[in-house]
Amino acid sequence: MRCFVDCVYCYLKQAVTCMTIAGINEDRQYPILYELMDDIKIMDSRRTPAENSTELLQKVYKLINNDDPYLEAKKKSNLLALELYPELKEYLKGSKSRLNDALKISVSGNVIDLGINKSFDINASLKHSLNTGFSKDDFGSFVKKMNQENNIIILGDNAGEIVFDKLLIEELVSMGKKVTYIVKGGPVLNDATMEDAIEVGMDNIARIVTTGSNYLGAPLQKVSEETQKLLKETGLIISKGQANFESLEHEETAKDKVFFLLKIKCECVGIVAGAKFGDIVFFTR
Repeated sequence: MRCFVDCVYCYLKQAVTCMTIAGINEDRQYPILYELMDDIKIMDSRRTPAENSTELLQKVYKLINNDDPYLEAKKKSNLLALELYPELKEYLKGSKSRLNDALKISVSGNVIDLGINKSFDINASLKHSLNTGFSKDDFGSFVKKMNQENNIIILGDNAGEIVFDKLLIEELVSMGKKVTYIVKGGPVLNDATMEDAIEVGMDNIARIVTTGSNYLGAPLQKVSEETQKLLKETGLIISKGQANFESLEHEETAKDKVFFLLKIKCECVGIVAGAKFGDIVFFTR
């Protein structure tokens, strides 16, 4: 997915949100934003929004002298999600369509996105996901593909959300599948890292691999050779969140094997995905 004009606003909004969460006062934020505007002027609009956002955020981190401003927020998100985990586990036990509901629970965690928003309502997101369902739904195609594949990759997104992914993985493992869960190789926004995966016990049920990079999403030219090989050779991939969608939706290797699982939180992503703002979707290209 290439950039839209609206992405320019989001670059700056992400920077402001990041600095606010890091405790940077407004007087100090102004000169940093003015400096960032010079970088935005020369950004390549043919690249993905995720790539441009990452490089702008890397500069913000350097200017505020903080390499992980979301560290405490990530820990709080993980704790919040872990508190909900037992109740959601019980819900799935009584479900008549456990895999489908596990996917809906997984995507409900996609609301835990602190790139633009400073807060979220996870309970409202859970209710919406379970009651409303997917506006674009390729669940049938996913099941057919899953029946042909023993190995599944899940490209993770945010901290906290990772706990909801854990419920999905447990369901897949109970069906005899081997799951590899991919997290970021370094801190960026509130994206999940290896530390988050271990914190929530993901390493007990899945193989954990990092992208080898702290780029948002999974841009093939920025991730490690190991991750590139996994994405190329694995026959079924669940891609969580917008940044992963931005990175992969246009890639030929994603066709028919990458299923995008996300909440549409951006009008531009909605245009490319063929969905409306606020929708939850599960589909392949």
